[in-house]
This record gives sequence, structure tokens and C-alpha cells, in this order.
Amino acid sequence: MTRPPDPVGAGPLEALRTLLDSASHLLGELTDDPLLARWTKVFAQIPAADREAIVAILEREMQARVTAAAVGDLTGLSLRPNPRARLYARVLTDDPQPNPERAVQQALRAIHITHNAVAPMDSEWQAIARDALGQASAAERASVEHFARELLSLVDECRRRLDSPQRMRS
Repeated sequence: MTRPPDPVGAGPLEALRTLLDSASHLLGELTDDPLLARWTKVFAQIPAADREAIVAILEREMQARVTAAAVGDLTGLSLRPNPRARLYARVLTDDPQPNPERAVQQALRAIHITHNAVAPMDSEWQAIARDALGQASAAERASVEHFARELLSLVDECRRRLDSPQRMRS
């Protein structure tokens, strides 16, 4: 359908109509993209103080990607996303306040999980452990040995106290 010719002075109205049509089309494209919805949700979760640095990282990476694509036929270099990349560096606080009780519980749980994982391997796990211990320093091996002896002593103490015949009957 053809529109009638614009009356005099309708130019700004037609420009506004064109602008609104373009905005509507663009908004439709954006809202139809499920990744944009995810992107927006993630961006909203980024602490405000971190946003500038993260956007700057993304801008720098995109510039590198565009540049590499532009000269890829000359350099043979192409860039691909790294699915394991991290934007945040892991930083230890100046004075960590570990909870000793929680640390011991987690260490014992890790020992239990590790044992369950390697037990089906029969003696193969021992060769792996022997190799790892061979690469450790003498001080590290001594520390492991000391800890293992103390742990075995505690296991023996608990066995005598908790697994006694008197306790089993009650």
C-alpha cells in the first residue's frame, strides 16, 4: 500500500516514524536472542565496582579478536573463546581466618573421598602416589608422614573407645 504524499511540514513526522520503526525492529532482534537475556542477567549480578574492569576486558578481547580475524590469512592466527577462562584472579586475603574445625572435617572428608576413588584401582594408585611422593620435597614427605601417623593414632583411639564390645552391646 502506497502512502499519500506527505503534507508540507510532515518531514519530521516521517523521520520520527522511521526512527520508531527502526527502534522497534532492533528491540525485536534483541529480545528474540536468548543469550542477550542471559547476558543482561549476568551483567546485573556483576558488582557495580567491577563492571568497568570487566567491560574493559571484554572490549580488549573483542578488539584482539577483530584484529586477528582481519590479518588471519597473513598470520595463520585465529582466536577462539576459552570456555575455561576466568575474569577474576584468585587472591588470598592478607590475613585469612580459617576455621580449624571445618578444615579438619573437610580434610578427613577429602581423604575418605580419595580412598573411595582409588580403592578400585588396586595397587595402581600406589604407584601413582609413590611417584607423587617421589616428586615432593623431603620436608613435604615428612609432613605427610607425621600427619598420617597422627591420624592413624586417632583412628586407633576412636576404634578402642567407640568400637569396644561394651559399647556394641548397648
